[in-house]
Amino acid sequence: MTAMVITVVAFALINYALKAIGPVFLPDRELPRAVSLLINALPLALLCGMLVTSVVGDAGANLDLSLLVGLAAATVAWALRAGHLTCVATCAGVTIVCRLLV
Repeated sequence: MTAMVITVVAFALINYALKAIGPVFLPDRELPRAVSLLINALPLALLCGMLVTSVVGDAGANLDLSLLVGLAAATVAWALRAGHLTCVATCAGVTIVCRLLV
């Protein structure tokens, strides 16, 4: 297995463990809203960290500007409340167009 697969599996396990802590240890109690928001935001933050590390690499050695433009387009689509599949398709489409133009 590659390091990326191991990292993704580890992050998934951490995510599930964090989400299970509340119901396991405090089954009759609702978590505060701030804690709930934090727990729901953790997977996205971990995924973003992996994505940035994967795209940029060590000291920017793997930096691909067309991919950054695609990620920016996906971010705009996400901000406009597009679905997950639409965001992925937007990123792929814009990246392909940028690579064809360069």
